[in-house]
Amino acid sequence: MIIYSIYLSFKLKFKNYRLNIKELIKKDKSALFLSLGTKIGVGSIIGTTSSIIIGGFSSVIWIIIFSFITTSLTYYEAYYGNKYKKDNISGPYFIIRYGLNNKYLSVISLVVIIILYSFLFQMIQVNTISNVLKNIHNINNAYIIILVFVILLATINLSVDEVKRIMNILVPFKIVLFIFVCLFGIINHFNDLISSFKIEFNNLLTFKSIMSGFVIGTLRSIFMNEILIGTTSIASGSDKNNIDVSIRYQLFSIYFITLMNTLLITSIILIYKYNNNIVNDYNLLITRMFYYIGGSTSVYILFIILVLFALTTILSGYYILKSNINYIFNNKQITNICSVIFLIVVVSSIFINNSYLWKYTDYLIFVMIIINSYCIIKLMRK
Repeated sequence: MIIYSIYLSFKLKFKNYRLNIKELIKKDKSALFLSLGTKIGVGSIIGTTSSIIIGGFSSVIWIIIFSFITTSLTYYEAYYGNKYKKDNISGPYFIIRYGLNNKYLSVISLVVIIILYSFLFQMIQVNTISNVLKNIHNINNAYIIILVFVILLATINLSVDEVKRIMNILVPFKIVLFIFVCLFGIINHFNDLISSFKIEFNNLLTFKSIMSGFVIGTLRSIFMNEILIGTTSIASGSDKNNIDVSIRYQLFSIYFITLMNTLLITSIILIYKYNNNIVNDYNLLITRMFYYIGGSTSVYILFIILVLFALTTILSGYYILKSNINYIFNNKQITNICSVIFLIVVVSSIFINNSYLWKYTDYLIFVMIIINSYCIIKLMRK
């Protein structure tokens, strides 16, 4: 992916690094918020946290490096997503079906991305919220199930356009709230942040740190930015702006997530680590570090943030499921059956070990990367 991304960057003459912020501000932002909704979820917080636990702080550097290098892949994915959209709906199925004219592979890609994003990604969201709630107040699973059911039932009958309108409101709000809480903690513990950074900086340049950070950082960068998973082409295809603006929005989402989310979470962990030991349970670590920077108030705000993060990601997952099923089958009964399956599968994640969810999520991410890489290579030849 690194080698191919560098090749594509030269082929694009580095257009994949260019943005026109003034122009983007004036345009319709529904596709941008859909993209941020899919990418900024509970997984983006625990992605950074778990990377640091497993690969050390050098993994953060590789998350940033890998994210920027692979923007050329995002560029092409967004371009094809917009080019082969039908009725403002797109994704791997549409690119393969109408770009490559490969019916069988298009169906395979659709099945995989629905299992991966509409089911497994959402199960990770709900599983994490469940674990954080248990860490805060040792809440019984029955109450968590009721909460999840209320969230899902509130969204299950929404139309595709209604989902997008809700995302336009929730996504900016959750981002502002998240930034506010993190900046509050950073400002109040700025001296601890600087001292902790000096200590960790000395450990960054060891061979073990560099290699473990590279492996974990690149893996989590793919997960957090959803590179070649298919959500970028889906968001790009929903854009009502011209194709150039559509691509810029998808690039902007990568820059925003990489710099905002990764650096803020890393700063909070550095502050916490200066006077505390890092535990191996990322759910427990997230709760403890937010308690450390702002007491119980920050923990409650964290819970609200996680619920909003999960809600927008669940809405995105439901949007992907419903929009594709509606287009292909155009049958309300089939759509309703899929919606019920979606509800049951997501709720069941409360009882599943999160290590299994991550394991199979990574496997299917690999499958989607292979499929989408193949598409980009074949379409470039055309």
